[in-house]
Parts: sequence; structure tokens; C-alpha cells
Amino acid sequence: MRRGGCILLKLGCAGVLGSLVWAQDADLFTGSELYSLFERWDVRGWVDTFVPIETRPWGREEAYFLLTRTDTSRMGRLEQARYDRALFLLSDSLPARRWPRIASLILPEGRDVLRAQTSWGALYVGALLGLSVGKDTTGLLYQNTRGAYLRARLGRRIGLYADLLETQARPPFFVTDRYQVYQTLWGETFVKPFRRGGFDYLNTRGYITYTPHPSLRLKFGRDKGFWGMGFQSLFLTDYPPEYLYFHLRGRLGAWEYHSFFAQLIDYIPNKPDIWGDQPRKYLALHQLIWRPARAISLGLFEGIMYNPWTPRGHRGIELTYFIPVIFYRTAEQILGSPDNAMLGVFARANLFRRLQVYGQLAIDDYNFGKRREGRGWWGNKYAWQVGIKGFDLGLPTLDLQVELNSVQPYTYSHSVVAAAWTHHGQFMAHPYGANLRELTAILRYQPFPGLTIEARASFIQQGLNSSTTNWGSDVFTSDITHVSDFGNRLLQGERRDRTIVHGRGVYQMKRLPLYIETETFVRDGVRGLVAGMRWMLTPKTLRF
Repeated sequence: MRRGGCILLKLGCAGVLGSLVWAQDADLFTGSELYSLFERWDVRGWVDTFVPIETRPWGREEAYFLLTRTDTSRMGRLEQARYDRALFLLSDSLPARRWPRIASLILPEGRDVLRAQTSWGALYVGALLGLSVGKDTTGLLYQNTRGAYLRARLGRRIGLYADLLETQARPPFFVTDRYQVYQTLWGETFVKPFRRGGFDYLNTRGYITYTPHPSLRLKFGRDKGFWGMGFQSLFLTDYPPEYLYFHLRGRLGAWEYHSFFAQLIDYIPNKPDIWGDQPRKYLALHQLIWRPARAISLGLFEGIMYNPWTPRGHRGIELTYFIPVIFYRTAEQILGSPDNAMLGVFARANLFRRLQVYGQLAIDDYNFGKRREGRGWWGNKYAWQVGIKGFDLGLPTLDLQVELNSVQPYTYSHSVVAAAWTHHGQFMAHPYGANLRELTAILRYQPFPGLTIEARASFIQQGLNSSTTNWGSDVFTSDITHVSDFGNRLLQGERRDRTIVHGRGVYQMKRLPLYIETETFVRDGVRGLVAGMRWMLTPKTLRF
């Protein structure tokens, strides 16, 4: 295989590979395009080790390690261009680039504003920028995001990351409509009105990572994750804003274990300041992954969402759930079943170096005994997902993904609304809640180096609640108010069908973290077009 040698030839510097091993122990954003690249290289059989696509985010050092284990000798010209751009984004020692004199003073390496490296650590500081303008039938659309990031390494084991973003935006109508319903903006926390129909908000991430051993990694800070192989996740999605969490990941041979503890917000819209801070809620997750072969993975998932308040008063943090290897459902029953437990299984398999099949099953609650009493018991709450991905289908770099999701009524909800599978008034799993069926097809193609074209079509069927009846679609409604004990079925309630079509084109400049992009959409009879640019900024993934 051509791995490190290929990199050295392309960069023309014999010392690059050694310095790249010191890549910062910060994480890729969950929406990074690098995940889909590594996944396709894995399916095509070009990576000679497992690719942990089941969970995101990854550390930069892990992504770079996968680059070094990727065989570039079988890549075509278009794929090689992708590899080179991935190498640029993950490298901390960059190739020399000819710049105008003024630009070279600001960005001497084409990416970071400030860089400091010593034998015991490194520091990188840079700018973040995202600008766009467009229009739909509701009027002018725009986004103006500015910010800065800091990455640092202390020795070989400790990594730091922080960023701060300020944004003024008037988003498309479907984002604003959700704000009107839930009084919270997609992926954001505190927002203020800005001019006519716009929003003004700040966002920040910050965390520390510690890797005492290659098989063990710990992370603490404010970020978010995505657990799953599909377009949607039925366990943990990156739809809501960031939150405080501690994540422990351990690996031993073919086994991988994750333990995850998060502090979330039980959001109160329009809360007066005299009420104090927003109430907290807590989430404990763990999952076990087994990879019997490089192309196969099987896993078990378990989670608990709990509210620190009970009818008897303030309960506080439940220390039992901090045990990383306990069976949560049994522990929850011992405590009196006050919380929202979730179980799940998932699997994926790569086939014929062209296909990947995957799936998830999430069980919020299920009582087999109730099946003897009648059909459609309201408490049998579960969701499932099946999908298939195809790569290089007829043309190089032409990929297709088809996914089907189904969520039963009342799934993710709870008798206590604060224990629902939500954070800051937003969904932690499927972004449409429950009582739905969704079919999505995604097509990706790279016609020439640097340009990626993506088209997505989704058909969604959902049974909605009425103003007086809880049919099981809204996870922010207590499931005590369910319509009937038996006779419940998928898509019950006020039926609504949606067809959503999105198109997106992105061009990444060579050896620059500059992206020029345009996006168009047709949904609910409304058309829109947006164009813009971004620098070192990863956009939120639109999953609704």
C-alpha cells in the first residue's frame, strides 16, 4: 500500500509525516464532510483497519490515523483530490503556499492566524466565517457568522478546544416556523429578535480531552454527538444545541465501549429572569460495539433520561447512573421506575466493496404481556431504521443512500415531560418527534476535484396531535394523556404528508479551508435559493 510514502511525495517534505502524528486532539464537528469520505473509503476496502462510523465526533488524531491507513494507489483522480483536501484539513504542518505579501502576513499557512509549536505542546488560533444570502417566497434570507477558534495540545495526551461564534440571520421559513411552535431556534440556545424576522445569537463550544492510553479516551466539555450510521439517528442526534457532557471511550481488540453522561436543559420558553436559571435534566448513555470483522459491526445501546425533580421534591443527580458498566433499566426499576429508559440494538455490514446495509432498533418501552389483552397498547413505544448505501454506482464518486425510519406513537415521551428525550426544547432523536414514517434518498456526486453535488428527497408521513387530543406525535406532551390504552396504530391522528427536496453544491478550494456553496429547496410549496461562503466553519446538518 501507498500510505505515508504517498503523503511525503505529495507534500515534498521528508519531515511532514512525523510532525503530523502530533495532530491536535480536538474533535471534528459532527457535520464534517470527512465522515462520509472515510465511510466510502472503508466500504471500498481502501482502509486496512476499522472505521468507527457508529459514533461521532472523532478526534482529529484518530481521523489522521485513518488517513495513514488508507491505500491511495487504487484511488482515481477525483478520489485522490478528496484525499488531498482531507489531508490539508487534518494536518498541523502545512505545505508552503505562495501568497500575496499582505495575505501571507495574516495567514502564513493558509489556515491558522496564529501557530505556536514547542517540544511539549502546540497552540493554533484562527478565524471562523460564514456568509450567505438568498431568498424564498417569504422574503430575503441571510446569515452573517463570525468567530474564532483555539486548539491546543499539552504533551501527547491532553487536548483543548474552544470557539465562539456570533450570528445574525434570517433563516428559511421552515426554521422560523419551528421557532414559532417551540420558541427555540434549531441548534441554538439563547436568541434575540433581529430586525424584521431575523435572529441574533451567540454560540460556543469548549472541551478538554485526555488520552492516557491509545485504547482509552476521555472528553469533558460543551459539544454534541451523533450515534448511528444513517442520515437520522434514533438514539442520539446532533439536531439540538450543544450541552455539557463527559464521554469515556474504551477499545479492546474487536470491542468498543462508550459511556456518556450529559447535563441538559429542561427549557422554559420566555422564562422571566427573576425565576433564576433554566431547570436541568440529565442523560446517561452507554453502548457496546463488537466488530467480528472489519466490514461488520453489531452493537447494544442503553440510555436513561431523568429529571432531578420528583413529586416528593428535589432529587438531585442520581449517582447510580454514573456507574459506567451497570444495566440502566434494572437500576431504574430498583429506584422505583421514575425515569425514561431506552434500549437499542444496531448493526451494519459492508458488502461487495460497493454497498453498506445498516439499521437501528430503539425500544422506549415494550410489554409483551399486553399483547394478550389486545392490540395497539399505547405503551409499546419503539422506533426502527433500515438503510442502504451504494458507492461508485456506474460513475466514480456517484453515491446513493436510501433510508426508512418509523417511530411509533408516544415514543421518546414520558409521563413527566421533563424526562422526555429532549434538550432545550429540541429533539434528541428524530427531529419530527414520533408517530411518523420517513423515507429519504440522498445522492452525492463529485464531477471534478473540489466540487460536491448533493440532492436529498424526503417523504414524511405523520399523525399529528390536535389541539385537544394527544395522538402521540409531540414528545413535549405527557404520555399520560394518550387517547386510549389499546387500538393505537402508526400515523393515527391528523394525517400530514410532507415532500421535501433539497439540493446543494459545495466547492472547496485547493489547500484552503474556503468553501463556496449554493443551496436550493422546495418544501410545502415554497421554493428557496441561498448562496454563500464559509471559512473553517462546518455547517449544521439539516435533518428536517
